[in-house]
Amino acid sequence: MNAFDKSLLPKKVRLSGADCFHLVLDKHAQKHGAGGNVMRKVFYFSGSISFEKTESILKRSPIIYWLCNIELVPGSLLTIPYWKFTDRGNNIILLEHHVEEENSIPASILARDITINATRFIEADLLHYPSGASAFVLSWNHILLDAKGTTLLFNHLNHISENSNINYDLFFPAKEKRPNIIGYIRNMYKVKHFIQHSSKKPVSSIGEKDQKCADGISSYRTFGFNSTESKKIAQNAFKSGSRFGPTLFFIACCAHVIHKLNTKRGKKGDTWVPVPYDGRLKGASGPLISNCVSFLFYRLRPEEMNNIPQTVKSLAAQMTSQIKEQMPQKYNMLLNMMRHIPLWLYYFLISRTGEGTFASFLYTSTGDNFNELRSLFGEPLKNLALIPALTYPPGFTFVFLKHDDEVNVEIAYSPGVINEEELVLVEQNMRELLLADY
Repeated sequence: MNAFDKSLLPKKVRLSGADCFHLVLDKHAQKHGAGGNVMRKVFYFSGSISFEKTESILKRSPIIYWLCNIELVPGSLLTIPYWKFTDRGNNIILLEHHVEEENSIPASILARDITINATRFIEADLLHYPSGASAFVLSWNHILLDAKGTTLLFNHLNHISENSNINYDLFFPAKEKRPNIIGYIRNMYKVKHFIQHSSKKPVSSIGEKDQKCADGISSYRTFGFNSTESKKIAQNAFKSGSRFGPTLFFIACCAHVIHKLNTKRGKKGDTWVPVPYDGRLKGASGPLISNCVSFLFYRLRPEEMNNIPQTVKSLAAQMTSQIKEQMPQKYNMLLNMMRHIPLWLYYFLISRTGEGTFASFLYTSTGDNFNELRSLFGEPLKNLALIPALTYPPGFTFVFLKHDDEVNVEIAYSPGVINEEELVLVEQNMRELLLADY
């Protein structure tokens, strides 16, 4: 018996423009054998976590239940794709594992796909380590939730463990306003021109567009910084000119690391990277379901990569210009309009942009979203990690995550994109740039 009123769950939720873009990424991942468009959040605990307690909390969540009982209804020229709530009675499946290597995630979990035809769009695993420590892994199809949405989801699960009231209004997107078709068409040409100019050749990518992934395998590497080092990183960000938080400093460091690697490989060209931009109103606590992100697009010429402050200055100028021109909002309008295009045509048009190169590398950050998260399921957290979906090419994503005032860096990559020796150099170069004296 569910502990919530299922009649309050929506029977239909239309996909946002960003959701439909993830449909394209899902198709792209299948084409290149890169696995699915699956995100994973890993929560580490010092002690053992009860299977029964964890399963009980998950099954008491109306959001988890909804994600286990929906199916995708494709769109057409007249209708936008939507999620249909089927109420089949599916509960989330929580699998339990006893893992020999401390803090590791089994390959069977990392290789598990959640396709758009899945029975459930969210999965859970509970890991037990030899030391007595444990970890909880939640996996979901990225088409349904963005980074901020996952923050709201885990806050929701904590509310359930505390028996707090559930506010259904925060879960799902509000009804959209009727669009101005003429304005949409004019905007489409502006954004199309901007993106084509921003991503034009030559662009140097860490991954080759015609390369295939190795059997859908994605790997990850994590390294962190203690509180003293993290404070210095924050100071370095400000000293280098990153005035609105450390994001531009982080992107600059990533760009330098990849530029150095590509130069060593003999690759020439500019660095081009799209960076997620949260489209929610400042301070908004919803929606949880649907991707509400747009993008800022950054292009760096080799002559802008002499030092970190110079690169940050270029990034800041591009960011300011795009925000002033309301480019994230205009790009989101374009994505919303593209929902009316059949998926195969959508994919063809997207693939032609940048000659099939999505980016030099990919970057994402959880910002301070999880910094203050101290517990889950009523149990104190030791650490956490985010394993992003692997968009291929480039097949290489930097993730910056802050927890308990300590910076962690995760790299998700395809083994075919980078070898172990290069990966060691990437970590060394990143540490040196983040902790240098500016």
